[in-house]
Amino acid sequence: MKFKKWIAAATAGAMMLAMTGCLGNDDEDSSDWEDLVTAEESTPADSGAQTEDNYDNADRSFDSGATQLAMSNGSLDIHRRTRSGTAPMGDSGWTILVYLCGTDLESQYSAASMDIEEALSESYNDDVRVVYQTGGTAEWNEYYGISSAASQRYVTNNGELELVEEFELSPMGDAQTLADFVSWGVENYPAEHMGLVFWNHGGGSISGVCFDEMNDSDSLSLREIDSALNSVYDQMTDKFEFIGFDACLMSTLETANIVAPYARYMFASEETEPGGGWDYNALMGYLSENPDANGAQLGELQCSSYYQHCIDNGDPDGTTFAITDLSKINDLLIAFDATAKELYESEGMTDIIRAVYSADNFGGNNRNEGYTNMVDMLGLLEAVQPYAPSAGTAISRLNDAVIYNVNGDNHQGAGGLSMYYPLAVQGSEELSIFADICTSSYYLAFVDAVAYGTTGGDVLNYDNSSLLSDCDDIWNEDYSVDSGVGSNYDDVSYADENSSVSISDVYFDDEGHYTVQLADMNAFNYATCTLFMTMDGVSVYLGEDDEVSTDYDTMILQDAFDGSWPSVNGQPLAIVAVTVSADRTVYTAPITLNGEQTNLRIEYDYNTSEWSFAGTWSGIDPETGVAARDTQPLKDGDVIAPAYFVFSDEFNDYIYGDDIAYSADLTVDYSELPDSDYSYSMSLYDIYGNSFYTPSVTFTVDENGELFFNPDELA
Repeated sequence: MKFKKWIAAATAGAMMLAMTGCLGNDDEDSSDWEDLVTAEESTPADSGAQTEDNYDNADRSFDSGATQLAMSNGSLDIHRRTRSGTAPMGDSGWTILVYLCGTDLESQYSAASMDIEEALSESYNDDVRVVYQTGGTAEWNEYYGISSAASQRYVTNNGELELVEEFELSPMGDAQTLADFVSWGVENYPAEHMGLVFWNHGGGSISGVCFDEMNDSDSLSLREIDSALNSVYDQMTDKFEFIGFDACLMSTLETANIVAPYARYMFASEETEPGGGWDYNALMGYLSENPDANGAQLGELQCSSYYQHCIDNGDPDGTTFAITDLSKINDLLIAFDATAKELYESEGMTDIIRAVYSADNFGGNNRNEGYTNMVDMLGLLEAVQPYAPSAGTAISRLNDAVIYNVNGDNHQGAGGLSMYYPLAVQGSEELSIFADICTSSYYLAFVDAVAYGTTGGDVLNYDNSSLLSDCDDIWNEDYSVDSGVGSNYDDVSYADENSSVSISDVYFDDEGHYTVQLADMNAFNYATCTLFMTMDGVSVYLGEDDEVSTDYDTMILQDAFDGSWPSVNGQPLAIVAVTVSADRTVYTAPITLNGEQTNLRIEYDYNTSEWSFAGTWSGIDPETGVAARDTQPLKDGDVIAPAYFVFSDEFNDYIYGDDIAYSADLTVDYSELPDSDYSYSMSLYDIYGNSFYTPSVTFTVDENGELFFNPDELA
């Protein structure tokens, strides 16, 4: 069977937005090391963006946060808190505050304790200290004596971890807990250079960071981070040199906008981080030798050491990390707002939405692993540039802001910052949160139009201009969302003349190919062939592949399915694509690993025509938005079993295949399907993320591997 690359499926349920007002209410980089540009060396872009020297903050109150975005004469107007002057907060050297929310990363893997050990293993001088607040986990590794029953504060001292304060356990997902820690740290351990690190799981712009295992995985939202840091703004005489996220998925435009008033640089990853996270040994060693280093210089070291840390831990392919110069964010926001305006006003809306699917994305975003809806900003801008010429300026501003980034093979073209785009909205709350952090009214209106399209509405004649009225603070306008928004395995629709992708006929041609004649292709994005197998008397989902050819002139889709499927030990896997590149495709399939549900990631290399195991990843928690740390390698002796989702009125869960003991000799291959009864159809994906099944046809595979279709079912 000829192996082809295919596009990852994205599913979404119906959604409806009812809005008034402006927004919501409540690879290794190709640049050389010497190309690094610091804020001190660069000149402001000539974009008209406000700088700290010319903000007009008269009569503005910053009670709830240090940033306000306004609409004035149809354009974005940025206001941020400023200081009349700055002064070092302490003596020369560095203090790095680490908000250490342990969660399952500590209780199951001792990852937080290992990072403390890394920080202590380097013999650094008195000019460099790390200050921790601990919490958020059911159990700490006993080595350092950290308590899970109390909040504790520690400081590194002569290579030892010294307990300096202990009090009643506080929720790490609460803004006040963060504010108290930062205030205490600034007061007791001031230094000329200050850093702040959020350590834990991250979920991107929507679900935030630091999920407290002891408090129902409550997390810090971006607005809570803003509120906490704003409350200590007057206590600080200067910005943090950097704010960093040793957490997944937090290098986002929305995050950068929130932390811009508080720091000079942001250190974060677009993609999930490996379990090892940052290399604190390298960071502390560098600062010990260079205590006068600034944030850009430390950021250069952070990028290189992080990437090497991923290589050392055997997980470099999914790596992303970026250093963002936050003094350039205003220029980027205004340039992007101009692009969003062109997108919103374009007559080619459906072509634009289709183009966005070519952009890289992060955190799974597939049916098996869940959705974060975080899309690479550079990829999005490049995709829409033919329809919005100002995207070229936004790309330049993005490149100005991201002063250094590194990428593994799976994300070679990533630009350093991601942003929210509704690939598949997971609930009404998600859109409400986005409206409260969106940086452009035009972009919100564009997202609203995409959301309207998922309901089958006429996007081209949709009027949501009320979102674009002038206002003083676009984050404090009325906003409401249909509470029924969301998607899951249950949200199955069938293609007919009323679907956004409508069909006029389904048949087998003279050569026996399953063929679909589309009625139109206005909202069509791509198609896959979808397979179900009868197992233990029920129908289970075997996933999708791309053995579908598309003739855009005749609007005909044809399959090339030959009865083989990616399998392990003769058991088929329920595959869905995760990432697609010129060299490889990464797939995911649900399995159990030593009795626990997770997802197996496998890769196909087009250069070698070989499969490989990439490891396991638990995906995105659908309730909390917690993103698991990156893939975990399989080990000799691990026991895996394929998992299959069941579609039936009585049962909505998984059943499992036979156990398979993993060893280095175990392989993935394209195997003939086992003898059983099957159901075959195509999944038609529209540009809004909806999927529709075409009429299915059954076939049987006998004990000799022969296929027998029943084409009369389509008559």
